[in-house]
Amino acid sequence: MTQEKMRKVIAACVSAATVLLVLLLSFLIYQWVTIAVYNKRIAELEADIAYWEQMVKEADTDLEYYQSDFYLTQAVLELQMLQEKK
Repeated sequence: MTQEKMRKVIAACVSAATVLLVLLLSFLIYQWVTIAVYNKRIAELEADIAYWEQMVKEADTDLEYYQSDFYLTQAVLELQMLQEKK
């Protein structure tokens, strides 16, 4: 092989390696961005789940209060007072 052919082969190898490296780096960066987006979405969904779990706990507490004898007695007394005012 002559030196000219050797230079052409080396240049072709270097350019092919450069193209491959650029493609691999761009794929890697794309994957990092995708992972970051998914992680952000997962964090948002976990926050939503925590919010709704808290709302369910509060609703259970409210339900217990409204079903309690104390509240029902107060409601009956209030209703009686309103009926007496008529």
